[in-house]
Amino acid sequence: MNASLTSRQDAELKIASLMTEPCRLAVMEERAFGNEWLPLGEVSLRPAGVPLAPPKLENVDEAHQPAGLARNGSFEWSLPSVSAVGEALKALLRQPEEGVVRRVLGLMAAIGVRTGLVHPIFDPAAIETMPFRRPATVVSDTSGLLQGGLDFVVRHLPKARVKVPAIVQMEIRNSSHRFFRIRRDAPADNTKRGARRAATQLMEHLKSQGAERALLRLELHDDVEIERTYLLGDPLRSAFAPDRDESLRDLQLSVALDAYVDRLILEAARHHQAQSEPDHLVLLLTSDQGLARMALAEGARPLYFRAVGGQEVLGQRLTGRPLDPFTGEPRPVSLASLLWELATAFGKARLCSATGAFTIAALGEDLPWSPFHSMDDLLWCALETREPSAKPPHTPKKTGERAVEPSGPPSYQRMNVNHLLTLICALDDTQGLKGTGVAELLNLSAYSTSHYRRFLALAGYVEVEDGDVWAATGRLRRVSIAARNRDPQALLAGLRHSPSFRAIARRVEGLGNGETLHLADLGQSARTYLVLAEIALLCASVGRDAVYPTLNRPGPVVFAKLALARFRELAGDETIVSAGLWLEQLILRDGIHPEVARRSLEQVSEAGLLRRSTEGSTTQTRYDDHVVHVLRVEGGRPMVKAIRLYRGDYLIPGKASVSLRLEEPAP
Repeated sequence: MNASLTSRQDAELKIASLMTEPCRLAVMEERAFGNEWLPLGEVSLRPAGVPLAPPKLENVDEAHQPAGLARNGSFEWSLPSVSAVGEALKALLRQPEEGVVRRVLGLMAAIGVRTGLVHPIFDPAAIETMPFRRPATVVSDTSGLLQGGLDFVVRHLPKARVKVPAIVQMEIRNSSHRFFRIRRDAPADNTKRGARRAATQLMEHLKSQGAERALLRLELHDDVEIERTYLLGDPLRSAFAPDRDESLRDLQLSVALDAYVDRLILEAARHHQAQSEPDHLVLLLTSDQGLARMALAEGARPLYFRAVGGQEVLGQRLTGRPLDPFTGEPRPVSLASLLWELATAFGKARLCSATGAFTIAALGEDLPWSPFHSMDDLLWCALETREPSAKPPHTPKKTGERAVEPSGPPSYQRMNVNHLLTLICALDDTQGLKGTGVAELLNLSAYSTSHYRRFLALAGYVEVEDGDVWAATGRLRRVSIAARNRDPQALLAGLRHSPSFRAIARRVEGLGNGETLHLADLGQSARTYLVLAEIALLCASVGRDAVYPTLNRPGPVVFAKLALARFRELAGDETIVSAGLWLEQLILRDGIHPEVARRSLEQVSEAGLLRRSTEGSTTQTRYDDHVVHVLRVEGGRPMVKAIRLYRGDYLIPGKASVSLRLEEPAP
């Protein structure tokens, strides 16, 4: 397998290249399955029977539409029936026992729960308390982690604090050790003993690697506070190895207790309850009936859920946009996230279509591992395609002429916008720099500076002369002045000379208020153009992945009416609302950029059209990914700053104005 390390975000375009038609999904545990694939149905970006139309090259959005659909969960996964998967497993595992097949199907169903495509089935009394009105602590056992209950808590119960007892991690580590020991020591054979080893290896693989990924995801990739409980002392070793201390022989500590692990998890919950305030809710998350009953008998409160079985998932059609059970809003699950989970649980996953195949591997004989692979969520990916390779991008020649835009779709460049602004101002000040001088100024390699040269040349900002001199033009000077003066209208007019930015601007202008701007087709260049569009006040982000047009520039009277209407909708019976939420509603409903709203709010307040007041309260750090990029000037140099709308220091600088109150002026 000729593979390369790839992140989920970078894999989306590769996945999209196959998704112009439904793709077959399959997984492999190479040792247990003997290098054969287990089919798991079809994945399509449209409901079954409605194929995607072939892309039109003149329309960039349509040409790259599958990437945006895959990222936003607009896919449907049609799974084969329980009997079909069961028969396929029996053939691959050489006729294992029925109980083994049933357990494997249950572990496969847990993958759908951990990714969020399926919800666990909670006890009615537990649902009655959800979502928690006050902070609560959830202590999870191993089944809660493996069966997806903990993922549900983190995803849908924001007021829950998570505790993972040390013994749970030890159980997962022991399962992982058993899996690798079988994989390392047991050669494949066709005997009954070999078939039993293959089935055991598959189950340990699904349990250990799936649970380890869940822990890593919570620790490294989600905004989740995980607390570790203290580790009990000497008695712990008796659960796993005989105690040969002669003085303790009468206590029979060498006898293994089947429920010892459950006892340690329950004691961790009880210890935390004893250290907490009397009215603080501590819940023991489990799908184990025995542990839930033991908790009830000892005065602890279980958060019990029933593990989803294979018969409840297989044979179904799952959508990548499941509904939040408490708000009814869609909670997108990217297709790449599903593939990553399947690849980790089985070892390999693959999407196949008539045009090629995309394979993701988490484990293999020739695939190394390093800590940064898990920290950045990287897996080994390979794209096999039967389509002809694309032509290399056109590069402008170094002449005294301005570079002419090549025909066809625009070429998007990957740049740091702060570096771009620094370079524009430096070229304006010096009226020309050599290529080596540009590399020294930005501290970049010659290859990296080629992106900046191409962007500037195609926009007519520079003329690349003999000797690799980047000579500034009048267009560049106008952009430099607009950036230094923080004039977004002039900046937008200047940036429109760039063919690539002009294409993005046209996309934004073709959207209505509340319609999402998709930039997935730009790949690694998407962030560059998002930041440029935001500082030009063309669009603004709401959360991490949603971008909306902000073309509305209302006058003071109209803005006052809109601002008050949005405030009243959010406030209801309250007197204050979150300032960040109010700003985002203006983005979504009215297409007003936060910079415009901030300036307009000050104007209507001074004109007496509205009475505003702010209150400081606890900063909502869990919304720190709600960021909008704005243009600022420091030391005479323009620069981009990331503004966190929920931090409370945006509407009135220097004041922690987390909450906002708007009122009509007194008559």
